[in-house]
Amino acid sequence: MKRSLTELAMVAPIAAFVVLFALIPVGLLFASSISAVGGLGGLGSLLALPLNQRAVTNSLLQGGVSAALAVAFGYPAGVFLGRYRWPGRDLVRSLLLVPFLLPSLIVVLGIEDLFGAGGLLTTPAPWLQFLGHGIPGIVAANLIFNVPLVVILTAAGCETASSDLEETVVTLGGSPARAYRDAWGRPTWIGAAAGGLLTFLFSALSFAPPLLLCGERCYTVEARIWSLDQILLAPSEAGGLALVMVVLFLAPTLGYLYLVRRLAAPSGRKAPPGRPLVWTGTTAALAFETVAVLAGVTILLGAVLFRTLVPDGGGGAGSAWTTLFGPATSNRLGIGIPSAIANTLLFAVAAAGITVVLAVPAAYAVLRKPGRSSGLGLLLFVPLLLSPVVLALSLATFWRPLLGGEGSVWALVIVSQTVLALPFALQSLGIPLAGLSAAGREAAESLGAGRFSAFLDADLPRVRDGLVTASLFAFALGLGEFTATYFLVTPRFTTLPVALYGLIGARQLPAADAAAGLLLLLSLLVFLVISLGGRRVEL
Repeated sequence: MKRSLTELAMVAPIAAFVVLFALIPVGLLFASSISAVGGLGGLGSLLALPLNQRAVTNSLLQGGVSAALAVAFGYPAGVFLGRYRWPGRDLVRSLLLVPFLLPSLIVVLGIEDLFGAGGLLTTPAPWLQFLGHGIPGIVAANLIFNVPLVVILTAAGCETASSDLEETVVTLGGSPARAYRDAWGRPTWIGAAAGGLLTFLFSALSFAPPLLLCGERCYTVEARIWSLDQILLAPSEAGGLALVMVVLFLAPTLGYLYLVRRLAAPSGRKAPPGRPLVWTGTTAALAFETVAVLAGVTILLGAVLFRTLVPDGGGGAGSAWTTLFGPATSNRLGIGIPSAIANTLLFAVAAAGITVVLAVPAAYAVLRKPGRSSGLGLLLFVPLLLSPVVLALSLATFWRPLLGGEGSVWALVIVSQTVLALPFALQSLGIPLAGLSAAGREAAESLGAGRFSAFLDADLPRVRDGLVTASLFAFALGLGEFTATYFLVTPRFTTLPVALYGLIGARQLPAADAAAGLLLLLSLLVFLVISLGGRRVEL
């Protein structure tokens, strides 16, 4: 019993962190908002307001269309990636995580660079301008982020399919179509459905694309909450609408979590290597779809980098960078770009450090008793699905006054980035730990080491790559985090993504392109460090 309590205590720091800085502030925000708007009846009246109803409609529309298209584009590529073995497959799988690590503003700017007025694609083909604004532009941005997620989850479904069942179907004379329907196809449907629900959630709670590509008429619920609190100065109404949002999206959230649990392989089981690739009409079509997905992401990111060298509106190579670091940009933003970069790196490093410090003892507790992973995973995942805006609103309402007002903004930014990174960091560390042999740990214990000491000495060094991946992944998420940070920061603590938003909003596109290029290069550098070290990020 004593050992069990000791192991359970290892989960206490990470659980207490999430409870103190996410669940309690959010719960108090909801309670105070319900009281301020007049109870459940007040919530109903709040939801009946035309602008709030439009925001809900926009969320459902944008989320639904984005999810349907993401599954349509991502499912064939996921089958090709998960079912067949071919050179470079693991690299492609890692590359698909790059959009997830990028700041949302880079994708928005890439959409404008390609499809906006004078865009790289609309100049030769003006009819493509409809993709540069409004609902089509928002959906295009959502697809860049989420099609890779559908691909990865569909591939995960392929890897959980039973090869024995498929061989049985074929042995009994079943056709390839019958084998797909009865054996390996069903797990891919589960993966694609999970990816579709995740796409729906992320797209329905989209923040930056509606703000920059359309405006108030396309606001999602997330953007409407921000508008109520930051522009209309109605925090109670914002908190009430946030509660409505959580209730509204509870069902798809639970559905996603259920499907992901069905995809999870038993601890320590390695994914099958895949079938040898044999070129047929079907595999050629799947390969073409995979290339198209990769090409779409590459073209968009290439457009952002191209505009840093050849800015829109003229100017020689390097003029965008000169403008970015010039005094005019600093005066407009209220902070110099070097200071914004320093803030960005400081917050990301601090959040990554706290994330790893909390994740290591939690990973030890889960390793000792794998059954704890479900409850802990749900606890860590809940704040992410509450949305960054709701998290930031609750932190600003509850903790900012307690910590001393505006001077505590830096601490709240670090806390918000840590909360959002924790589920991914624990996953990146937990997966390699689950596959370890217990022999080294047991040998250390037999020589007199305590259980946690044996974990630190025997297990943790063997998953050094996972530890580095967890820290780099947390750093990359902090580097590009915009939504919660924008809600919290003052000019003194402005980060590079927030500065980029200000430049896009002011239509200072050459400087914005340079800032986006700088962020993109930093994110790609983190990805290269992970990949060149032979590490694999698990989502």
